[in-house]
Amino acid sequence: MQKLGDFQSAHTLSDQELVSALAHIHTTETSLAASKLAVLAESDRRGLGLKLGYSSVAYWHAKSTRTREAQSTHHIRLGYWLTEHPTVAEALTDADIHHAHATAIADGYTLIHTADPALDDAAMAAHVATLLDVATRSLASTVTTRARELAHHAAADAQARHDATRKAAEAHEAARRAREEQARRDAEEKARRTGTPSPDPEPEDTDTADPAPDLPDGPRPPSAAENPALNVLKIFQLPDGRSRVEGNLDTLTAEKLRTALSPLTAPKPGPGGALDPRSPARRNADGLAEILDRHLAGGKGTTFTAPARVNLIVNLADLLKRPCSHHSAGEGSPLDREWPFDMEWTGPISGQLAELLTCDADMTPIIVDGAGVPLAMGREVRLAPPELRNAVIARDRCCVMCGRPAGWCQVHHIEYWTDGGPTDLTNSALVCGRCHRSIHHGDWEVVLGEDGHPHAIPPAAVDPNRQPIPSYHRRRQRTA
Repeated sequence: MQKLGDFQSAHTLSDQELVSALAHIHTTETSLAASKLAVLAESDRRGLGLKLGYSSVAYWHAKSTRTREAQSTHHIRLGYWLTEHPTVAEALTDADIHHAHATAIADGYTLIHTADPALDDAAMAAHVATLLDVATRSLASTVTTRARELAHHAAADAQARHDATRKAAEAHEAARRAREEQARRDAEEKARRTGTPSPDPEPEDTDTADPAPDLPDGPRPPSAAENPALNVLKIFQLPDGRSRVEGNLDTLTAEKLRTALSPLTAPKPGPGGALDPRSPARRNADGLAEILDRHLAGGKGTTFTAPARVNLIVNLADLLKRPCSHHSAGEGSPLDREWPFDMEWTGPISGQLAELLTCDADMTPIIVDGAGVPLAMGREVRLAPPELRNAVIARDRCCVMCGRPAGWCQVHHIEYWTDGGPTDLTNSALVCGRCHRSIHHGDWEVVLGEDGHPHAIPPAAVDPNRQPIPSYHRRRQRTA
């Protein structure tokens, strides 16, 4: 083709010429993209935008080419990064990779370095080489996935390195104190034998003694799951005027989001009790819109929902076993079966994050016994107050019969209020609206088992023996 983009002559090419033309165009297109990034970065380095009467090169380029300034800014940043990483720049110039690959590698580099800022140039170069190798064989999305895996490993290595350094320093200090104590005892024994006063033992000469390893700087690095520095939230405007939202959030932020969404995403029955036709994804979107409306209105909603509150579940026995020092907060692992710190939606969290959350005014720490039952929180009222509701949620986690989220549920009196049943923890169970109606208008029953957790008793039509069924959360625990 004599002229790129010549739609009048493309039909005259043979099949092989079309294949060759596409290969040539791809190589040329990718090489031109590399040249564009290099020229934009150099123009920005020289401050060319100000010389041309604009505030920045990105603004000037966007106005000149009728493109978004954010896109020009991204190209300039990528150009700078490629200047510092010639192997990736060369691969882009040679069309071994394309623009999306280069972007994924650069973003992955930032992700890994954020997970472990202590990584040196050699380690980061090795990670870049790994991502570049993936890019030459796979899609850009695969590069991103591999970068996330490397970031998780980097964060874990940073934690292990921090823990090893701290343990070495603590062991060294313990050994030093032991030597000093032994020296004191030897001096006292010598004084006892000779009948002379024992002088104070000379302190160790730190210049000649075994030097103590330096304590690690700062707190224990967070895991990749709990590191807010890795958070990403992107909003893309689509050609039809809509927007696509995608993100990657840490455990606590995701917990807050799901807690805020939960009471606003319960299915709403239609006329005559018809099922809510909305999909879960649609209900999430509607819930987000409701949150935004309330925020922009100053937090004043038109309908009542339970206040969004994040519950931190702490096992009392495990809590009492742990020393009250900040050094112990990060010990153990959230993967341990008996790990005591747990969130309602996102599950186990580190002890370090749990300590932080107990200082948060919007966080409710709930201490439970060995069976997972919150300590007594009785109230002389008919409707469950927030404190009791939090305790019931901490124990039941979801509808005890079907597993619907806690935000969709009510606190049910096991012994009806009208029959003299009290409003306290031992007479409460968390049930969704549908299961609540099955209890009050059907033959289902709920009782409190010997383990302190609710059990559902099915009607004879379902189970002739009417064997009690453990609560949904407890059934899930037993199968885990």
